[in-house]
Amino acid sequence: MILENAEVVGVALLVLLALLSGYFLVLRIKEYFEEKPDPKITYATNIELEKLRRQLEQLQRDSKADFTLLDERRSRSVAALHELVRKNAEHISALIARDELFNQRLTEMVTRFNRYFERTRT
Repeated sequence: MILENAEVVGVALLVLLALLSGYFLVLRIKEYFEEKPDPKITYATNIELEKLRRQLEQLQRDSKADFTLLDERRSRSVAALHELVRKNAEHISALIARDELFNQRLTEMVTRFNRYFERTRT
């Protein structure tokens, strides 16, 4: 009788061990194919995506406005620079003309002094 119970207990233990092993394998397979980290933590909801989309659109509008403002400032600066260069060119040409006139007068003065000194020597 003890042997009969031992066989039933042994078979029952083997069956129980096989079932637990199968359950353990199923859990391991499930764990292997499970996403890591948890999708609830890593993925955004549609509401969060919509909020992010609105923020990006706002940033894009702001950046376009900033670029437009910068382009206008650059255009004004370039125009002012061209005006400054034009005025400088006018001033330089006026100085060159005055220098030529001064050199011409100086040459005339030198020739007059030379004539005067020649007259006074003789």
